[in-house]
Amino acid sequence: MSYTSFSIGTPGRAWDGIEFGSPEWNELFTKQMGILEAAGAETVASGYSAAIGKWVNINTYPSMEANLKVIAELSASQLFEIENSGPFVDQVEMMGMMMGS
Repeated sequence: MSYTSFSIGTPGRAWDGIEFGSPEWNELFTKQMGILEAAGAETVASGYSAAIGKWVNINTYPSMEANLKVIAELSASQLFEIENSGPFVDQVEMMGMMMGS
């Protein structure tokens, strides 16, 4: 069963002092995207929320375990500091659960 996560965080320390577009930046970005790809992640949305000053990512994974592996690898690599991550539930599905359907 697939699992969709909603994550909030900031770039990790691996990015400190890295110039955008430099070979080092490209290497880190490729590594980060490779971690997601290896876990079978499909990005639904990813971007910066100026309202909260954090990056927001919505990704769908083949399983919760695949999501947890990504969190562990991104953290261990210091590529992304995850502040919060959890299930993202479709509005209609959540309303149904809340109303006892």
